[in-house]
Amino acid sequence: MNSLKIPLALSVIVIALIAACCCSGLGGLLGGVEFTTGDFADVPSYPGSTQTTDSVSGMEAMMAVFNLIPGEAKWKHYTTTDSEDDILDWYAEELPSQGWEEASSEDMEISYENGAFYAKTVGDTDVMLFFLVLPDPDDSDLNHILVGRIELDIQTED
Repeated sequence: MNSLKIPLALSVIVIALIAACCCSGLGGLLGGVEFTTGDFADVPSYPGSTQTTDSVSGMEAMMAVFNLIPGEAKWKHYTTTDSEDDILDWYAEELPSQGWEEASSEDMEISYENGAFYAKTVGDTDVMLFFLVLPDPDDSDLNHILVGRIELDIQTED
């Protein structure tokens, strides 16, 4: 995997997430994100979760920043009453068997909460996987799992 593509993409995400958190109207400016049905072939859905295509207020700005990354992004949205730690731990155990490697915050010199990044190469394409677990604003027992699978189109010189 080209070692520059993933850090460059993550840098764009971090800068954009900071901007999204500070600018509530940013989501409308960057375009919306649509959730699609069905699961990714190489990303299992969280056990017992319910898939939905509904958007949740406040997520749009955070999700729209991924439109800044050159590449094709597809999104899945699930809900569960399980805890954030249980969700992220389950994915950390399951994803390596599908070829995913965690892109740790220490390696990338970034920090993020409520989520995780994974990466792998599929053919000639670098793919980034992003998980974000957010509590429901109206139901304290419900968590939203947002899964983004992004095929990177970043061109770098070898």
